Amino acid sequence: MSDFLTILVILGWASTKYAVALGLIFYNDFNFFESVGLAILGGMLGVFFFSFFGDAIIKLKNMLFKTEKKAFTVNARTRFLVKIRRRYGLAGIAFLTPLFLTVPVGTIVASSLYKKSRLKVYAYMFVAFAFWSVILCGAYSWLGFDFYEVLHQLV
Repeated sequence: MSDFLTILVILGWASTKYAVALGLIFYNDFNFFESVGLAILGGMLGVFFFSFFGDAIIKLKNMLFKTEKKAFTVNARTRFLVKIRRRYGLAGIAFLTPLFLTVPVGTIVASSLYKKSRLKVYAYMFVAFAFWSVILCGAYSWLGFDFYEVLHQLV
């Protein structure tokens, strides 16, 4: 695969499933700065895309796949998100977005809860992506931490 196509695939994955993009970055053996830059850029592309088009995507999905409106049900995931929002606010949602909530879910939740302060959402998401990118890429590049081997031992 050409370098340009590899980078496009990584950016696409980073804008939706951040952990998959990190795996691809590590597999393609980018250096630390390239890894961090690709991870942050891809994540932020996803944040911009889903903050602008998230509502339209949800409306399109509801239009194409007509489902009956169900009464709002409280489940463990909903309780968890409410707990994070009440305790930590936007910072908590942004911190969990890259690895645990996924980029689309975290961005749509943050954008819907903080509609008036879109720049604040972008800033918090940027800091979260930068934090996770530096920590995980640094662990891989400088400490030699092999995430694939750790996951393989867990399974």
